[in-house]
Amino acid sequence: MNVIRQSLLKSLVVIAVSSALLSACGKGQEPQHQMPPPEVTVQTVAKNPVPLDLTYTARTVGSREVEVRARVGGIVLKRRYEEGGSVKQGQPMFLIDPEPVRARLASARAEVAVAKARLEEARRQRDRVLPLFEKNAVSQSRRDEAVSGFEVAEATHAAAESAQRMAQLDLEYTDVRAPISGLTSREVLSEGSLVSTEQSSSLLTKIVQVDPLYVEFSVPEAEAAMIRASLAPANKTSAPTVKLLLESGQEYPDSAKVTFVDNAVDVNSGTVRVRAVLKNAEAQLIPGQFIRARVEGVQLSDVVAVPRKAVMSSAQGQFIWIVNGEQKVEFRPVQLGRSMGNNIIVTDGLAPGDQFIVEGVLKVQPGIPVSAVSVDAASKQAEQQPEAAKRKEAA
Repeated sequence: MNVIRQSLLKSLVVIAVSSALLSACGKGQEPQHQMPPPEVTVQTVAKNPVPLDLTYTARTVGSREVEVRARVGGIVLKRRYEEGGSVKQGQPMFLIDPEPVRARLASARAEVAVAKARLEEARRQRDRVLPLFEKNAVSQSRRDEAVSGFEVAEATHAAAESAQRMAQLDLEYTDVRAPISGLTSREVLSEGSLVSTEQSSSLLTKIVQVDPLYVEFSVPEAEAAMIRASLAPANKTSAPTVKLLLESGQEYPDSAKVTFVDNAVDVNSGTVRVRAVLKNAEAQLIPGQFIRARVEGVQLSDVVAVPRKAVMSSAQGQFIWIVNGEQKVEFRPVQLGRSMGNNIIVTDGLAPGDQFIVEGVLKVQPGIPVSAVSVDAASKQAEQQPEAAKRKEAA
């Protein structure tokens, strides 16, 4: 029994020593097999102004649209412009038969001459009677008759001169001239047609001013408020500009300038009308064209924008991986706003100073330690790698 007991004790000692040795070996090899923390690229949250990308469907509108109407009746004798061509302000456009108007003018001049003669006669009568009345040589009624006769003759002469002036204006109106500069429309009445001064039958043609040209588009109410704020005098930045994209896909070389935001919301569409002014000296654009308008110069102040690739999705919603002060990964739910190209606005969930992961999001899990490298350091390292490879090849 003693021999068996001694052999068992020896076996237990051997097992204990072997276990201790194995444990020691395992502790010595554990640092050699431990994986280093994954390297991720992080970016620090900061609130900065963010320019907005606002693009709308727009339409060109003439800055002034005028109906050319006849101001005197008669027969249209001649059209003096090319339909669809450009005209300058004051340029002759139509000629209405002036002969009847000339006859009226001659009659009016004769009436003026008669009224002037009667006025002179009444003046002489008054000048004779007034001294006699002061000497009690004539009665009060005779004096009043002479004074009234002069006043009536004076008024008749003024009315005759006014009629002469109206006839003179009618003669000038027979030469219909362009009230503004712009592009003309087709003629409504051709030569030989009778035109009257009635509103329904006096239209001759239309002129639209295309330099400058208006660009009008509708924007949502919230975006209209931002555009209006950028136009406020207190805003030190320049007024928003509009880049135009034509139907051909080309960008118009000149930019329009936003000058007007309507003061009411359209009850049918819930949008607000905005207008920009465009220089169009060569008339490359005409009214009625549909184009794309991209508003530049409007920005949101003090917002957090992150790259799209940093935003993850789960059954609970969107989230972002955060690296805390202990260099460990945290799960952070966020609320998202509008998109802007490759970035997206975070309205809730991030605070200034937080570090979020933008590269290496697939290598992390909540609570694991990571090796965080800033975006600037990662970019600099990426730039240095090709240079080092070149120097190695040269050596």
